[in-house]
Formats: sequence, C-alpha cells, structure tokens
Amino acid sequence: MVECNFSDFMEDFLISKEVEEGCQPSTIKAYKYDLDKFIELVGDIDMNSPVARQRIRLFLKKIKDLGYTKKGIGRKIASLRSYFKFLTLNEFIEKNPMSTIKSPKIKLEESLPKFLDISDIDILFEKLKDRTLFNSRKSQRYYLIIRVLYSTMARVSELCNIRIRDVDFDQGYIRLRGKGNKERIVPVDKKTLEIFTEYLSNRITYDPEEYLIVNTRNQGLSPRLVQADIKHIKELCGFPDSKIITPHVFRHTGATHLRRSGMDISELQDILGHSSPNTTRIYAKNDITKIKQSYSMMHPLNNSDRF
Repeated sequence: MVECNFSDFMEDFLISKEVEEGCQPSTIKAYKYDLDKFIELVGDIDMNSPVARQRIRLFLKKIKDLGYTKKGIGRKIASLRSYFKFLTLNEFIEKNPMSTIKSPKIKLEESLPKFLDISDIDILFEKLKDRTLFNSRKSQRYYLIIRVLYSTMARVSELCNIRIRDVDFDQGYIRLRGKGNKERIVPVDKKTLEIFTEYLSNRITYDPEEYLIVNTRNQGLSPRLVQADIKHIKELCGFPDSKIITPHVFRHTGATHLRRSGMDISELQDILGHSSPNTTRIYAKNDITKIKQSYSMMHPLNNSDRF
C-alpha cells in the first residue's frame, strides 16, 4: 500500500473547491485553516494507515480540550469529511476514515441563532449618535456598518463588497453578492437610503464602481476590519462581555425581528439568500411569540367555553 500523507492533496482539494464548486475565498480560507489545524495538532498522518481514524478522533479530542464549541467541532468535522470525500472519489485513498465519525449532537437551544433585542438596537443607534462617545473620522463608518448589517441582513463579506452602483436609490433596494457569487436583491428602508445620500455627498468625489462604505484611506473594508469595528462599538456602548455582538448577529437579529413582525418564511428566505427553506425555518423556532399568537387564535380551547 502506497503511503499517502494528509497534506499531499490539500492544494488539489482547495483548487477543486474554488474552480469546480465556485466557493468564495473566505470559504477556501476556512477549509485551509481547518486542515492546517489538523496537521498542527496531530501531525501529517498517513491516511492509508490503520490508525488514521484514531488520529482523527485524537484531533477532535484536542480541539474539544482547547475549548471549541460543539458547533466549532462540527465545522472541523465537516471540513475533514469534505476533504476525505474528495480523496476517496478521486481514488487517492482506498477507504474513507470519516465514514464512522459522527458530528456532536447539538440541542435546539444551542443551535438557535443568537440575536439582539429591539432595546439593544435602540441603545446601539442612540449611542452611535452620541458625539461624546463617537467623535472621530470613523464614527460615520461605524454607524453605517451597523445600519446596513441590520437593515439588509447582509453577511460581512457581502457588506464589504457593496459598491455604490449596487444601491438603487429610486426603487429602494441593494444588490448583494453572496455565497457562490450568487446575487440577490434586498429591500432597504427609506431612512437608510437618505443616510447613504448624505454620506456620499460628504465624499469629495466618488465613482459608481467604488465601494459604498470605505475606510479612512477611501479603500474598501475587509471582514476583519468590520469585526474589529463592531468589537470597538460594543465596548464603547458598554455592553457586557457576555453579550454576543458580531457582524453575523445583526443578520440573525434582522431576520428574527422580521419574523416576529409577521414576515412569511418564503419571503425571509429570499432576503437571506438561503437555497433551502429548511435553513430559514430556524427563525420560526426563534419566534415563540409568533407561535403563541397563532396558538391563541386557532386552538379550540382558546376559542370556546364549552370544554
């Protein structure tokens, strides 16, 4: 049996993900990070070795000991599963050692998207307008980032890729480019469009091809910069460490608030750009108030005195 080390086909795998499957650069980077982490923790193993499966389980034990959540461990398993499937389909290895590796079971309350209450959003916008707290060249950028993430429910990569030409000020929508380079059109409220207009009028000059939100050097934002900005905003607004506030939380927050206001799941699916309605249905589980309202209106025990 020919020795086949874990790292031998990583580059081929990543190229396949990029070229054949059209994965985003951020997705490719995540796969590479996970595979590099495997080598860092358990070494560059021979994948045709009888102990390959044991080494995989050792890796999972090590990342658990490092404090990874069930969701984080699940992502590592998904990356390994995808890699070994690629190796098996291309006959680089004889047996798939991931065939009996299971993902950790995640309870419903652990899997529900984290979101902010309306009161949290009120605090954010109120304090972002407070010039005693936010009084720098970056303050307007901070405000726009939060406004766009919450109003459009864009992913952080989508936010960074919005160009001025993507905003239709007359029709009231923004064109976003999501996973797999898929485009979707999402509505945006009138007030946000007015803020865009004012923001652009304060730029010395701009071209429709330029990015909508830029840094202090008039360059496009990076996901890492947005994450750092939101961390800084959270600190200045006085939120406790226990309060989870990240770019993606605003996507969950906007979706949960729309669902609680009565938006249909299929409409929400279109806004979020989910390919499957099952992905969007998680927001229905996050909305016990809507379920309770429907229950009160429809259950016979709530509509009759004869029982």
